[in-house]
Amino acid sequence: MTIIGKQTAAGLIGLSALAALALPLPGSWSMDETAPPTVTEVVRPVPTAVVTGYTSWVTRDFPGSVRANRRVELAFDLDGLLVELDAREGHAVSEGAVLARLDARNARNALSAAQARFDDARRTLERARELREQRMVSESEYDKARAALDIARAELQAREKAVADTVLRAPFDGVVAARHLENHERVTAGQAVISLQDTSRIEVVIQVPERLIAQGGLEALRNPRVRFDVEGQRWLSAHTREYRVQPDLATRTYDLTIALAPPPGINILPGMNATVRTDIDAPPLAAGTGNDEITRVPAEAVWSDGAGACFVWVVPEAGGTPRRVRVEPGPLRDGQMLILSGLRAGQRVAVAGLRALREDQPVRPRLAGQRGLEG
Repeated sequence: MTIIGKQTAAGLIGLSALAALALPLPGSWSMDETAPPTVTEVVRPVPTAVVTGYTSWVTRDFPGSVRANRRVELAFDLDGLLVELDAREGHAVSEGAVLARLDARNARNALSAAQARFDDARRTLERARELREQRMVSESEYDKARAALDIARAELQAREKAVADTVLRAPFDGVVAARHLENHERVTAGQAVISLQDTSRIEVVIQVPERLIAQGGLEALRNPRVRFDVEGQRWLSAHTREYRVQPDLATRTYDLTIALAPPPGINILPGMNATVRTDIDAPPLAAGTGNDEITRVPAEAVWSDGAGACFVWVVPEAGGTPRRVRVEPGPLRDGQMLILSGLRAGQRVAVAGLRALREDQPVRPRLAGQRGLEG
């Protein structure tokens, strides 16, 4: 009978425990086997657009420039020396306010001489009338005296106007946009002295292609709205006022004037930039086409196979496998293709990477403003 010591027994117990830990558990992998990799399916984001319904008009934006409702270049009707120029640029003036004066001494002297000639001609005519009644002068002499008075009266009125023309007054309420001369300068008749603008109403001038004018002129442009670049938020209601019938020879466009009231809370000045948005009547479709079935998608969403058939990829709103749908394309209008059949409004279609899509590969709509797989 062999007796085992306490230390020897403890060692055997420890070895047994280690051996037990080293044995594989039921259903577990052995140490020389490799665990299978976990496969994660990547859902690729794709750029998409929402299918919209058909409308009998298209919406276009045009860049424009602000100008005042009324604009005038004020000038004197006679030559002279500028002795008073009170108008200051950017300041409002009232109708009838004095803006500038010329040296009126010569005009007043000429008026005094004309007044004297008129008084003399009137006295001469009175004497001639008395003598004619006494049959002491002929009828022809009396007619000459009367004609002389008419000439003197006309000259007097002209001299009175010349004196009045030495004062330049505002023809309407407005703002002094520019002052072209300084005080004490010599002025010639017709030379612009002050630019006056009426800003109580605002006009925005845009350039419209001749094709749109030919399709109906002002009547084809409906519901115009204006947004000013200095603010960039509000769309303000406006109306078309006029358009120029003579085009720009370089751009072949016509100037169209949009009018509106000044917006509250912001100071809009002539020369500022604006954007005009208007609805334009679309050309009629072919007879027999039902408008309820027609939709619109971006032109880049439509692709064709080798046989000439046209398709789009319909992407589920919440993501999933895309569906290839055959469509009947219509005309192209402002980057949007009309789809005569095959789609309905509210669906979402892919607009990029169309050749790489497959019906067994899940995708999801890309988030706005994102790129890559995180989009």
